Amino acid sequence: MFKVGEIVVCVNAKRRWYRLGGLKENEMYTVTGFNPYDGGLILKEVKSPRSGYNAFAANRFRKVDYAFATNLLEELQSQQQPIPTPEISPELQPQKFEITSLN
Repeated sequence: MFKVGEIVVCVNAKRRWYRLGGLKENEMYTVTGFNPYDGGLILKEVKSPRSGYNAFAANRFRKVDYAFATNLLEELQSQQQPIPTPEISPELQPQKFEITSLN
């Protein structure tokens, strides 16, 4: 279900019989490995103090939905009005100078 290096979001940070070691709901974490006994996720940003492998139950997380974010950005960009370019009066235009060397 999950892959090493994948970004996941915590959807359940409620404590069970053990401490969660700073796990927070709606926070994003990076998967660095798996507990070989129960498939729990080993995370880069936080450690589970009571688990022998510093792992959290996989059902506490979901994959980050990048398609949703991409669609939202595209929609916002399509609604955005183009920025008008201001007209600069001739007296405010940068002046051009010629540099000559004296021989």
